[in-house]
Amino acid sequence: MADIERRLRRARYINELLPMDRRVFRDRTNPLETLSPMEIRERYRFFPETILFLVNMLNLERATKRSCPLPLLISTLAALHFLATGTHHIVTAGLHGISRSSVSRAVKQFTDSVCLHLNDFVFFPNIENVQRTVQKQFYNIAGAY
Repeated sequence: MADIERRLRRARYINELLPMDRRVFRDRTNPLETLSPMEIRERYRFFPETILFLVNMLNLERATKRSCPLPLLISTLAALHFLATGTHHIVTAGLHGISRSSVSRAVKQFTDSVCLHLNDFVFFPNIENVQRTVQKQFYNIAGAY
């Protein structure tokens, strides 16, 4: 019995010296519900409908050993914010309530997934007449440097 009491006293002493931090679950409200469509457009360069389309199309789920993985919407919004503004990861992380490393992983995963779907949305004409027409139209828009 004395051995158990000694072990308990030692455990209490160690707990006093090295207090363990409690797990903190951050509030990750849905910006699509709290911001107006124009604010979303300014912040992410897309309208809410397009963002939801991207979330569903890209399927950014990944296996994780954690009990609370980053929601797909938050991951997509963090990547879009970073790509739209070019800010540092710490700014995007603070805005979305996630860590800098999570922003980095979200951006990599998002860009890799977009690259897989690139041929679905970006294509170049095969016919020579159409190519010349497109080149002229682009030249009219962009001009020559």
